[in-house]
Amino acid sequence: MAYHHILVERHDGIVTLTLNRPETLNAMTAEMGDEVSDLVRAVNQDQSARVLILTGAGRAFCAGGAIATLQSRAAGGASEPPKNFYKRFLALRQLEIPTIAAINGPAVGAGFCIALACDLRVAAAHAKMGLNFVRLGIHPGMAATFTTPRIVGLAKACEVIFTGRLYTGEEAFALGLVNRVVPLENLMEETMALAREIAGNAPIAVRLAKKALYRGEADLLEAAIEVESEHQAYTWTTEDAKEGIAAMREKRTPHFRGV
Repeated sequence: MAYHHILVERHDGIVTLTLNRPETLNAMTAEMGDEVSDLVRAVNQDQSARVLILTGAGRAFCAGGAIATLQSRAAGGASEPPKNFYKRFLALRQLEIPTIAAINGPAVGAGFCIALACDLRVAAAHAKMGLNFVRLGIHPGMAATFTTPRIVGLAKACEVIFTGRLYTGEEAFALGLVNRVVPLENLMEETMALAREIAGNAPIAVRLAKKALYRGEADLLEAAIEVESEHQAYTWTTEDAKEGIAAMREKRTPHFRGV
């Protein structure tokens, strides 16, 4: 498959997947998700692959859903269930090898969710990241309600999700959302060093260790995706969602009325 929305590099067992729509801050589309899913299938069949790094081209990691998609959903123009969109990108959870998100810039909403879906996260100190769904009037998606509490615990996850706040790399590190925080100029060097350290270990042992760490979670993840899809589809029908998207487009504070 020829890729148009992602870039893929392979070197010494390390696969680097770069979301490549820099003109839109790597906003997510179904086509991009299809390419991510295709790559996951290919990497799982490649016994030489040891680690996958996920990052973004240009100045952003991923700005979340494409604005046209968000506007269409708010206007009632989307017929596909949200879970179908989630699963394209959450195919990353099916990788048998360790995954590291190198967060080089804004990682917002669903864009931060795919970083949370990785095993490890290294963030640039200046990068802004968070789950801003409720600030748009919609329910969290892309497995946010599943991954976040498993990474930071329930109380911190409630704060992250209920406030919709964006955090710097330093703040995200303090909360436990990311494993390491480094200056932007050192981000890929530090991430590659971590990847090489993992890749230098016995590959069968590492793959089986990952399998053991996530044992029993597949059904729980699927259940979370179903609930999020149902809840998010409902919130897309509300006036609050229309107001949230309009406010984002107009760069103003939304005025939610609970309808």
